[in-house]
Amino acid sequence: MSKPTTITLDKLQETNAGLVLSGQIAIIDDLHINQIPQQAQLEDCSLLWLCEAGSARYVCDTKDYVTGPNDFSIISRDQIIGGIHANKDFKGVGMVISQDFFSEVIQNVHELASIFMFARTHPVSHLLDTEADTFKDYHQRIKQKILDTDHMFRTAVVKSLFTTMVYDLGNAIFRIQKRRQPQQSHTRAEAIFFNFIQLLSTYFREERHVGWYSKEMHISPKYLFEMVKEVSGRTPNEWIDMYVVKEIRLLLKNSNLSVKEIANELHFNNQSFMAKYFKFHVGMTPTEYKKKKKN
Repeated sequence: MSKPTTITLDKLQETNAGLVLSGQIAIIDDLHINQIPQQAQLEDCSLLWLCEAGSARYVCDTKDYVTGPNDFSIISRDQIIGGIHANKDFKGVGMVISQDFFSEVIQNVHELASIFMFARTHPVSHLLDTEADTFKDYHQRIKQKILDTDHMFRTAVVKSLFTTMVYDLGNAIFRIQKRRQPQQSHTRAEAIFFNFIQLLSTYFREERHVGWYSKEMHISPKYLFEMVKEVSGRTPNEWIDMYVVKEIRLLLKNSNLSVKEIANELHFNNQSFMAKYFKFHVGMTPTEYKKKKKN
């Protein structure tokens, strides 16, 4: 199998002539889903889109999906999408969200994190008419605010609108999740994955060893690796690193803590070790990242 084409927020915005705000969120009025490469992988962003008319089909992480009117899709970072085909009547609107922007909204709300984790393994949700109208209303309001370049607090208002939208979408996905559970119980692998994510959401600041999580779950590290990889396409170590790196990024960007204080808060042995860890995953030191975000 050939290597997937990497798709970024800027590339999706350019292809679909969308409005973009500071590389954080792009609003797309007319989604040209057929223009996405047939084997694509999102890099540091997620695609949220609503089918308004017609239909489209695609493959996400080897599973086939078909969308029709009022079907809402979430394609998350690192998921592989392909086999895309929209019929001539297809019409859709969407948003492309940077990973940092999305993480800031759901990182500290465990209920939201678990709901959107469900959406990762069930990317298509059929919305009620009122829920679909609510998404379209948020879509237009965020678009209008991005266009309002004279507004002193434009970025903050966009983030606030998006945060509220995520809560409303989370409620719709939760409704679907509840309805599904009596009809179709989680597989053993899904149950282990969700338990792992719940533990990780609580303890990632203190515990970064897979063995600790497998011990808490009373399974072997090898079995945990196999189950998490099967459901999510990522290893437990990759999930741990993702949570820790996100937290470091958020603290560097949004707090007044020094690099040393962040290292202490996340239980690294010392500041130097955290700096090497962060540079390995991000490509720059914490100090360089902090300066870049301030500029």
